[in-house]
Amino acid sequence: MATILFVTTRIPYPPREGHQIRSYNLLKSACRVHDVHLLSFARKDEGDVDTGHLEGLCASVNAIDIPLEHRPMKWLEVLTASAFTERPFVVHKYHSPEMERRIVECIERNAPELVHFDMLPLAQYRNCCRNLPVVLNEHNVESLLLERRAEASLHSLPVRRFLASQARKLRGFESRACRSADRVLSCSPEDASLLRSLAGECSVDVIPNGVDVEYFVPGTPSEHDPYEMVFVGGMGWFPNRDGMTFFLHEVMPLVCERFPRAHCTIVGNSDGLAIPAGLTDKVRLTGFVEDLRPWVQRAGVYVLPLRVGSGTRLKLLEAMAMAKPVVSTPVGCEGVAVTHERELLMAEHPAEMANAIVRLMQEPDLALRLGERARRKVMEMYDWRVIGERLLTVYRGLLEQRWIMDRCGNG
Repeated sequence: MATILFVTTRIPYPPREGHQIRSYNLLKSACRVHDVHLLSFARKDEGDVDTGHLEGLCASVNAIDIPLEHRPMKWLEVLTASAFTERPFVVHKYHSPEMERRIVECIERNAPELVHFDMLPLAQYRNCCRNLPVVLNEHNVESLLLERRAEASLHSLPVRRFLASQARKLRGFESRACRSADRVLSCSPEDASLLRSLAGECSVDVIPNGVDVEYFVPGTPSEHDPYEMVFVGGMGWFPNRDGMTFFLHEVMPLVCERFPRAHCTIVGNSDGLAIPAGLTDKVRLTGFVEDLRPWVQRAGVYVLPLRVGSGTRLKLLEAMAMAKPVVSTPVGCEGVAVTHERELLMAEHPAEMANAIVRLMQEPDLALRLGERARRKVMEMYDWRVIGERLLTVYRGLLEQRWIMDRCGNG
């Protein structure tokens, strides 16, 4: 057993969205074996968070506010600084002298043997960690995600130029951050390869995203409507909004031409999503829901039309665990070991995606086979319990290496 300092950009419980789900399950795995001290930023929009559950897992839990969210004029200062310096906006956002103080204080008080930074911007605190081994968890290749967003942006030319400039600055920061960490965790082999090419000499371990296979379970075929499509994801995240805008304007009208009964449910915060006038009676917006499973269960087809992003789609793994037939773009299933026509149907262009959805509506036996194979795949490879062991193996290697170095130094 070792003592670990685990630092996050938001409170990881309750695990309601992708970032939190990955952070929470990795944290829980670490707590099974080690004494873990959690130090986290707290987002203003989450209000008063009950940390009781986390306190039951961790040796200690401490949260501090994100300065930017509590000082309105700070936004202008940070935007200006990110425009005229080489430090990107997202790094400025999470810069906090209070966080620096808390990290140093925690190290002095608890003497951790390893520090886990759970998001790229936190790498700016590497110098606070003295000679302790540091693990950097990359939820995405963040600079690539921003580059793709800049390329797909429909904003004005000045906004696109700002995003492109930020992507360049973030690429430099990400490269330095990966080189300074003792181990980098990526969500997929594809991301690992990109990070190695970006940072050169850095050690990257693939720790994929996972799913709770005992929570996300299949229902019965009688529970679903074969003509209902479902998408899960909040529109506050650009890849979700971009993907669903593409789907509603270019794919769904083609499906409805073939099956007028076809309709779609979008589960999650829908702020910022415009529904085409001709589809208003065919699209249901649930808003935020505590439990997405009933909504997914009743749908005949799970759609994943993402065109931007990196990492691994937790929403895809959840759908697979529930044995739902999935139609996804190549980007939507990036990082997950799936094969077209075996665990899902893959399509990129509007007509291809519409044809794949229609095919599943017409062929219930195919939909059933894809769902069964998808469920088997996640049980074999993406159960969080299996993935947690991989994280502990990375920790163990670093801790053993530090122990050897300490022995040699004292020898």
